[in-house]
Amino acid sequence: MLGASGVAAYQHVILPAALPSFVAGLKQGWAFAWRSLMAGELLNVVSGASIGVRLQFARELSDAPALLAMMLMILLIGIVVDAVFFGGVERSIRQRWGLVEASA
Repeated sequence: MLGASGVAAYQHVILPAALPSFVAGLKQGWAFAWRSLMAGELLNVVSGASIGVRLQFARELSDAPALLAMMLMILLIGIVVDAVFFGGVERSIRQRWGLVEASA
């Protein structure tokens, strides 16, 4: 604010204010895309050794341990991407603008 106009207003005011919401939208978009990818692999089984194909085969063969293992693999990939990638981005945004709480 403080007299910023034009490109400076976007660079120093609008973009930093919108960045947390933008990252939250990316996070939601990734979660939806990940679920859609898994559903697509279950509906259209292609040759290969993907997670969805292995999940479908375990389901068709009533292989409960393999089914559970694939479901846990899907969960772990989702958690790792969420924690590592998006957690790092969110952490850097908070540190850059001084939003990190003081540790005890």
